[in-house]
Amino acid sequence: MKQLKMLKPGVEIAERALPDAYRFAYFTGSESEIEDWLAICRHGLLPDTPPAGGVFRDHFVNAIVNYPDLVPARDLFFVVAPDGTRVATSAGVLHGGGEGYIHMVAADPICRGKGIGHAMLWRGIADLAARGATYVTLTTDDFRLPAIKTYLDGGFRPVLWPDPESDMRARWDAVISELGYPPVEYLAEV
Repeated sequence: MKQLKMLKPGVEIAERALPDAYRFAYFTGSESEIEDWLAICRHGLLPDTPPAGGVFRDHFVNAIVNYPDLVPARDLFFVVAPDGTRVATSAGVLHGGGEGYIHMVAADPICRGKGIGHAMLWRGIADLAARGATYVTLTTDDFRLPAIKTYLDGGFRPVLWPDPESDMRARWDAVISELGYPPVEYLAEV
């Protein structure tokens, strides 16, 4: 079954600030950043075990280093807490044709509910807009309801893309209903 897809026509988004004393930091390539990325992403994005025949670092290589068009030092960033701990991460990737893509959004549960997701979404889209994106897409899972609400609030809309294993409209209807979100326009795949 495919992940859910969302699209934000255009790149306009209201700025959302991080909470006081939190800051953004871009990836510099250090081993501690890779370890922190892995730790953050284990909160729902990565399995608890390494890839077959590999090590945990392979998750970083597969999702970041080998991801098409992603340049880690330019595209990958963290949210850093007041005590210097990296607590959340995201990447904004510019593909051809003006498509921006929000990739691998994750946060440690200790920082959820503080508006950090909204601020990360704004930062990712602002970076993509500065690099020439004309629209932005992302994929997510049905059960990531708080993230989906953040994306809807940021102007993203559900995309009905073909999936022979599921009814995409029924899945979106269930998500929107569970969120208690007002009806939204569904878009066709781009």
